[in-house]
Amino acid sequence: MQTNSICCDDISEQNSSTIVVLIIYCISGTFLTLLNKITVALFPYANLLLIVQNTFAVVLLIFCSRYFHSTFGALPALNRTVLQLWMPLVLLFVLMLISSLTALIYVSVPTVIVMRNLTSLFVAFLEYLFLNHKTNRFSIFILLGMLGGAGLYAKHDFTFNVQGYVWLGVNIISTSVYQIYIKKIIHLAYFENIGPIGMSYYNNLLSLPVLWIILCVTGELRRLVMNFELEHSQTMLSIILILISSLLGFALSISAFALNKLISATSMMVTNNVNKFSVIVLSEIFVKSTLDIIASIGAISVLFLGWLYSQTTRSASKSCFGILTIALIIFAAIIETKYIKTLRFGNDDYYKDFQPIMYNQTISYRYPMKAITTMKQRQGYDIYRAYLPQSTKARRLAPKIEVRPVQDYSLPENCRNRNASIWKTCNARQCQPYTRSINWDYPQKTIFGENANEFINRILEIAWGTNPPSIDLYLRGGCHGIMEMKYLFESIELFWPRFLGSVIIVLDVGDEPILKYFLPRQPTHHYLVTFEHTPCLPGRVFNQYSYLNLDRHSRAEYIVTIDSDCVLHAPVTPDLIFRQGKIILPSSQSFQPDLWRRSLEAVMGTGMYDGHYMVTQPVTFARTTFLAFREWFYETKSKCYEDHLTQLSSVHYQEFCWMCQVGSYLERGHAKKNDYDRYWYQHFDNESLEPMIRFAIHVPYEPFLASAIQCREVICYEKSVNEIIRQGLCRAFGPSIFPVCMHNINFNYVNNVTFSYALFEIQAANRSTRIHALNEYLKRLARVTMIALDH
Repeated sequence: MQTNSICCDDISEQNSSTIVVLIIYCISGTFLTLLNKITVALFPYANLLLIVQNTFAVVLLIFCSRYFHSTFGALPALNRTVLQLWMPLVLLFVLMLISSLTALIYVSVPTVIVMRNLTSLFVAFLEYLFLNHKTNRFSIFILLGMLGGAGLYAKHDFTFNVQGYVWLGVNIISTSVYQIYIKKIIHLAYFENIGPIGMSYYNNLLSLPVLWIILCVTGELRRLVMNFELEHSQTMLSIILILISSLLGFALSISAFALNKLISATSMMVTNNVNKFSVIVLSEIFVKSTLDIIASIGAISVLFLGWLYSQTTRSASKSCFGILTIALIIFAAIIETKYIKTLRFGNDDYYKDFQPIMYNQTISYRYPMKAITTMKQRQGYDIYRAYLPQSTKARRLAPKIEVRPVQDYSLPENCRNRNASIWKTCNARQCQPYTRSINWDYPQKTIFGENANEFINRILEIAWGTNPPSIDLYLRGGCHGIMEMKYLFESIELFWPRFLGSVIIVLDVGDEPILKYFLPRQPTHHYLVTFEHTPCLPGRVFNQYSYLNLDRHSRAEYIVTIDSDCVLHAPVTPDLIFRQGKIILPSSQSFQPDLWRRSLEAVMGTGMYDGHYMVTQPVTFARTTFLAFREWFYETKSKCYEDHLTQLSSVHYQEFCWMCQVGSYLERGHAKKNDYDRYWYQHFDNESLEPMIRFAIHVPYEPFLASAIQCREVICYEKSVNEIIRQGLCRAFGPSIFPVCMHNINFNYVNNVTFSYALFEIQAANRSTRIHALNEYLKRLARVTMIALDH
């Protein structure tokens, strides 16, 4: 192994025993963190995992002390004074272990390694405060460089998670305090002969009662008992991994103590840094690839400066620091510039050669819009014939708002755990209704004086032909989404066909009074509003569980699902939903890889994760797929979906993805052929597939203002919505229909979000392929527009 050869370079002249110890240290140090990451993914019970590992360490220490006394010596005795002095260290030790393992649940291995290097910064600060130890100016510059490198890494951390970084912060602080406290007490007479073996014995032994208390208080043991019926193979694999990690932890602890006696401090520091780099590289290869170029620069700079900080007494370190600083600044500036360009937002020139086809059309203004005839619809059907499925004709519904009474749905008859606490009814969270009026800033009238939504619907009537399929648009919302829904429904009135079916809105019981705040006052669509009692599931999970049962509320053949914080930006023609008569179902295995894997495999079984299906909004499904999914689940698990849901841990709830479950069922669950064949599987990683054209944006994650990381403030939200609708209208119809489009309109924003998602390039198709697909969509739309205008 390259790792071992590098480690051994520093000790080529040492005896064979030193080499053996060094190899053990390198192997255990490299693989322990990786194994812990894998273990907490399969076994998300940090306290119980630590109890097993620490018990294992205590047992082995006692065994080694008794049978290898000459090497390990006698273990130190405990008395009340020692216990009182050492307990603060034990509490800090427990906090260090828990925070480190919990952080691994949320963030990647490289993130943990990079951020833990900031411990040096906090230790220096605490030493100045409590030990009156002053740090020289050069060391301060290095520490600030580490902080800057960590900030650069965090900014481009693919797995950035607030909870994960909070736990890392706890780990850094507790580790720093631990080091300061141990420096304060280690020179006391009580600990003169304790040694590193004794310290390890004290920490592991005294941490056990603390961990047991935490285990009981947090309810972790109860959750484990509830979840013990989960996949047997997964449970056995967890036990094996726990035992191996315990052995590696003990090997690392003992080899580290021995190595400190056998090699110099400099060699030890080099070994530690080699281990850190090895862990990052192996994590990227075998666990999960999470680093882009800039994050890699941040990681390398933090690790290198950490090593340099340990060498500040040497004159050569200043030269290294200067050279590294200059090189990293130049390199990071170049890469950062390139990275910003890949986001494709703002005034970039990625689509500089693009011009919508309607900008080249001449419209005769003498003729107003003519009535829609069957002949025109047949002409439109001929244009989109290759896309439309053979299906039941949509039932045209009168435009109105239909409010249904509360409908209670009992658990399926095959469910056994009917009294689980999560199925008790909980009151929905109260919220303050959003009543602010919206300042719309997009062209609302055509050059003919007709309302934009009427004009677009006439065109869509032609595009969908005389026999359009039955499609409902489905939204699960609530009081907290009032502001978002006001913008969404404005875009629905503009771009969504009125004649395909209903716009279904499912709300919480108690939300009845809020309808007047977000529904259109003069609707042109059929809105069906219904309410559900809210069980005591975490809100985000219940929202998704509700989507998995949406066939309760819809009778359409197809259902387009959308979130409340989305906005449509293009006229929805058949080619945006179907391809070759099949539903376009997008997925990716490279965008945020493995983000939902742990929760999905806890639900569906090991090896069932097929990728990321929550890669765009909206997403369309056949209504029959939901019943087929629930039936498949019962047949393969011998329990109903709801029973399984009661056994998930809080971590699984946080990573719940209903679209991923349905998509993975279709592609890996041996779905019934007639259900599987209804979908066009749009794998975004496949360069040979024609790219998918997105017709909506997820506003908070795709803001018009590139500086807005989370666009949830009203001013940012409204700016993004107005801009996307204006660019969408102008791109589709041009100044001949909307004269305002002549004035300083570019299409960067709408073109970017048509193919990317949340500022990420999710589709493998190159620039020319994207522009070709976009032009073909606009050509078809232009043809039906000209048919509608009798041109």
